[in-house]
Amino acid sequence: MDRVSFPRMVELDVVTGLPPRKMLDHDLPVLLRSMGTAGLPMCSIMIDIDHFKKFNDRYGHDIGDLVLKHVSSIIREAVKFRGEAYRYGGEEITVLMLNSSGPEGLATAERICSAVENSVVKAVVRGKEQPLSIQISLGVASTGSVAGSELIVCSDQALYNAKSAGRNQAVLFKKGNSKDVSTTVIDVHFPSRSAILGGNYILLKKWFSFSNPTDIEAREIKDPNTDSSEFADGPPPPYGFVKAEIRGRVSEIERRGNHTYFKFEVKSEIIDLMFKYIQDTRNAAN
Repeated sequence: MDRVSFPRMVELDVVTGLPPRKMLDHDLPVLLRSMGTAGLPMCSIMIDIDHFKKFNDRYGHDIGDLVLKHVSSIIREAVKFRGEAYRYGGEEITVLMLNSSGPEGLATAERICSAVENSVVKAVVRGKEQPLSIQISLGVASTGSVAGSELIVCSDQALYNAKSAGRNQAVLFKKGNSKDVSTTVIDVHFPSRSAILGGNYILLKKWFSFSNPTDIEAREIKDPNTDSSEFADGPPPPYGFVKAEIRGRVSEIERRGNHTYFKFEVKSEIIDLMFKYIQDTRNAAN
């Protein structure tokens, strides 16, 4: 049977310095079996950098990557030898902790939250050094209260609750004390043959819609697990492209010749934001 030891000595994500999503997908079932056999609990902590988009928009992607790497190093150091931190996708990080109950996982998450808030990134912006403050939100779930198959989903639900409650905090998942996360399915046309697979989380990087944010065409998509992007050619839209990143899950996919069509599942709250992006792009073009 596969064995997992920490820290993971694998090829690391180039931006965060963490094991990539494919390693998380490998390790999770192995660790669940190991802890289940030993009768010990296991925690998952889902982490997201609050308002991460502002770093990319205001300072550029190089600064955004610097922030992501800084946060990742703090998280990995905090769980060293007890678990591992993985890049889940985009600015989201997943921590797996062995022999950890829900309260223990929450205490670790709160320490990480405080450590990040009390740290400073010294970035060079327009030739001048500028300190940047960062905050994160965290969601915790433990096999002591949820099934192993639900561990990631429940910690992600707790993360959503932490953000809904004001961000910059850690929340422990409790059954019957969570809000349902509604999702909306978007139809996406990518005018090229793509290697993406159903079930994958991806980012839409360059896209447009003539009016309806649930029916769009994408010209650049990115797989955050491999940090690779795919591009498609075609005539430019009359109002230009939206370049704001949209994260979601590919639920269905169909390839027709050199075109790829897929269903893209996003949180429903994103739709209003997408509509705003479309309107802002149109206004800027007029």
